[in-house]
Amino acid sequence: MMPVMPVRSKSHACVSPVPFLICTLFALIALLAVPSRGWSANDETYLLRPQTRVKVMVVEWLAATGEYKEWTALNGEYLVSRAGTISVPLIGEISVKDETTQRVANRIAELLKEKTGLATPPTATVEVLKYPGIYLTGAVDRPGELEYRPGLTVMQAVAMAGGRQRMSSQSGYSELEQIRYIGELGRTDLFLKQLMARRARLEAEATGTQTVTMPPELSVEEEDPTIRQIVQRELNLFASRSEALKRQLESLHELENLLNNEIKVLDEKTAVQDRQIDIAQKELANIASLVNSGTLAKTRETALERVVADLSSDKLDLVVAAMRARQKVSETQRDALALQSQYRTEAGRDLQLVEAEIEDTKLKRNTALQLLEATGASLSKYYAMKTMELQPMEYWLTREGDPRSPFKVQQTALVEPGDVINVRYEISDSTADPLQVSANGRPTNR
Repeated sequence: MMPVMPVRSKSHACVSPVPFLICTLFALIALLAVPSRGWSANDETYLLRPQTRVKVMVVEWLAATGEYKEWTALNGEYLVSRAGTISVPLIGEISVKDETTQRVANRIAELLKEKTGLATPPTATVEVLKYPGIYLTGAVDRPGELEYRPGLTVMQAVAMAGGRQRMSSQSGYSELEQIRYIGELGRTDLFLKQLMARRARLEAEATGTQTVTMPPELSVEEEDPTIRQIVQRELNLFASRSEALKRQLESLHELENLLNNEIKVLDEKTAVQDRQIDIAQKELANIASLVNSGTLAKTRETALERVVADLSSDKLDLVVAAMRARQKVSETQRDALALQSQYRTEAGRDLQLVEAEIEDTKLKRNTALQLLEATGASLSKYYAMKTMELQPMEYWLTREGDPRSPFKVQQTALVEPGDVINVRYEISDSTADPLQVSANGRPTNR
């Protein structure tokens, strides 16, 4: 059977002889009792989609020892990429788009069984920590991104955004919104540069290169003190992590050299011990012939036999010590390889999270830019919309993959992660020509 993972794992003993299924159930309850941020994945009908953050937990029951073991190298948080995949150590990249958490957990367990050669698959659980956000734009008080939760309706989302838009003065609301969105754009741009510098460092760590190559977007802005500080911080972190790894490897190498020197000395002492045993045995043979002829007493032969036995015992001690030293050399070499592997594995995992965070930040930036443009347009139309504050509202929903988008919905309609809700004033026929949904579900002009 192949080893499960080349890292340490936590084992927990089952004290009483509880049957296999009950003990496994207790183990899972203990794992799931750990508090986590975000919303719990109680809705088994939810289909995973990009930008969903999930938590994976894998445990294995060891019937021979009455323990369960956590696969700590696999356990942790994963962000579904834009392509709808997650990358799990040992398994690799798997597609989870439009899959339930239960189906993904079953697939992970089966893939681990195939990869490791286990007789039975381990127990895997997948929990949704954070859903993709929803976005509100249009005639609301605080347009932007909101956190999604199961069962959220359009009206509840509008309430979370501060309700309908309030225009108390000619320019106060829209001007303040423009300032806020400009600041949001500046923050997202700065955060994007930080993520790009971090990605460059993690790529260098994951590939084992000696230098960090910054992207062109940061190279052309080196004169900016803020960008220069961001780049320098990542370079310093790369240097410190590389130096720490180098020192650890050098320590293991020094230990290996010391052990090899010890083995060499033990081998030399063993050779000397062999010569002493040979001399003692020859002397014993001579004395034995004299004892047989009656020239010497039997006690002299007995004493010399004791000396030969002591020398042989000392030789065995030297041989055992040399074997232990060679075993430690092998352990030291394995530790060095595991250290390098862990360094690159951690860098690869962090790189995946940074890539997903870059995509999420770009999406937030584009949304803020669109909202900024919308507030600028509404400012020029202030007088035309001043009489609309008492008008009824209508809600238009844009959903990824839905050919009807955008389509009109009621305020009681349920929203899904990633939806964009545009809140509009219901304008009369005399002032506008609103969109209506045709019989085939596509919006058309009336």
